Amino acid sequence: MVFTTKVGKMYPYLHLLLLGACLLWYRFGQAAEGSALIILYSLLAYAVIVLIFGWMGRQRYFSYTNLFFAHAIFDAAIISIVIRCTGGFNSDFYLAFFPVVALAAVASTGWRPYAAALWYGLCYWIALYPMNLHSILLQTFVLRLISIWLVELTVYAVAESMRSSEKKLLKTLDVLNERTWELESSQAQLSDIYETTRALSGILDLNHLLAAVLDVGHRIFRLQQCQIYLTNVTSDCLFLYANLSGGNKRIYEKPPMHVRDISPLLEIGDRTTMLKRLNRDNRETNTNILDIPLVSRGKVMGIMKVLTEGGNQPNDRERHLLMIFANSAAVAIDNSLLHKKTEELTIIDELTELFNYRYFLNKLTDELRRADRYRQRFSIIMMDLDHFKKINDAYGHQTGNIVLREISGIIKQCVRDVDIVARYGGEEFVVILPQTGDHDALIIAERIRSTVQKAFFSNSQGQRDIQLTVSIGLASYPNGVKTVNQLIEKVDKALYKAKAGGRNMVQTSDTTKTLAIDVSV
Repeated sequence: MVFTTKVGKMYPYLHLLLLGACLLWYRFGQAAEGSALIILYSLLAYAVIVLIFGWMGRQRYFSYTNLFFAHAIFDAAIISIVIRCTGGFNSDFYLAFFPVVALAAVASTGWRPYAAALWYGLCYWIALYPMNLHSILLQTFVLRLISIWLVELTVYAVAESMRSSEKKLLKTLDVLNERTWELESSQAQLSDIYETTRALSGILDLNHLLAAVLDVGHRIFRLQQCQIYLTNVTSDCLFLYANLSGGNKRIYEKPPMHVRDISPLLEIGDRTTMLKRLNRDNRETNTNILDIPLVSRGKVMGIMKVLTEGGNQPNDRERHLLMIFANSAAVAIDNSLLHKKTEELTIIDELTELFNYRYFLNKLTDELRRADRYRQRFSIIMMDLDHFKKINDAYGHQTGNIVLREISGIIKQCVRDVDIVARYGGEEFVVILPQTGDHDALIIAERIRSTVQKAFFSNSQGQRDIQLTVSIGLASYPNGVKTVNQLIEKVDKALYKAKAGGRNMVQTSDTTKTLAIDVSV
């Protein structure tokens, strides 16, 4: 597998790191008499074993899985020797187990991870034997051992999932390749399908991917109509994400809901049975539209509704090709959604579901460059909840978290779709206002301030009896600003003026003029 062989390339670096750490200790560490020589001889033997394994791997005497498993066995043995000679229980070399078990878990399959886990525990026990069974030491030993096992089993579970996904994707491509040779009359068409679906798997942006799927349907299959419906989180209804009609494509930013209930399909595992169930109503109403289930990793993700050129029902060969195409599209869409979810986890604040500080800095840098290039203005708002600590002290941190989430919702309601709202840290929030000058930014800031002042917030018991205010600072670009740091410093000073001036107010970085703004604008 490609996944396993790539991991194998990391093994030499792990061995070099392990040998390097041991040699550094041998050179600079202090050991009991005879321990240094034991480590030296062990390292020499270990180096010879690694070289032998490397030669055997190049000669293909063992499979990669068995070779990596053997590496893990000897890695654990050498680590246990080093631990025993460098202080036993007090040695920090037990940390070397973690990278070893992680790589071994990735490269191992079947019974090997469990055997390796038992071997790691045995090696660590031998390294510490005889061990004082003092309760604290025993607890620490058990905690370390459980941590090592958890790392291995967790990494193994993730690796198995990735291997399973890789097998399914490769299986789909193999099926496409096989059909190319079987259907000689459609060799050119199958070749196009094969190359195109491989390209789809490399597109991670969902909108671009859906557009590419529609292009393939129109170009290769000559589809007159193609609609892609995807399920929501609960998989009980469908949303129209993409539509092809007469060669015209449309990707929906806010997909409209389709009332069709697909919950009965969730109990069907066979794609052919799903296809028959989906099209049963179409046959009864003499509709020539073909509904194809989109299934990935055993999960129904949606439906692709297609109508071939001329408006006729596709024949068996065309239906089979469309099923292959839909399966490949489903895998690509699933990968795109997983990528999007992973990407969101790196830029979204978990508590408030706003953008986080890192994303804010990146977008602020981009906005400053855009403003310089096109000579545009933009503004930034920074706000801080007044006396928020008193709410935490009086109601508890759970209520404080609820208030932060509700404040986030208010801020998003008060700004435009193009504005970027982020949690700056703690109870501080920031908003980037693209193409917005001082006056319009003051309107938005005052709208946020007044809305928060009028709102009632929930406590942990669900009662809306909490009121608070916000202090807001505002700065605009350029207004003498040249860098991101200067702009942040400027809006921070404006926020400080608002707090020093009595809180519950909006202050700009250049003036303290009284606001006379119609917040309904």
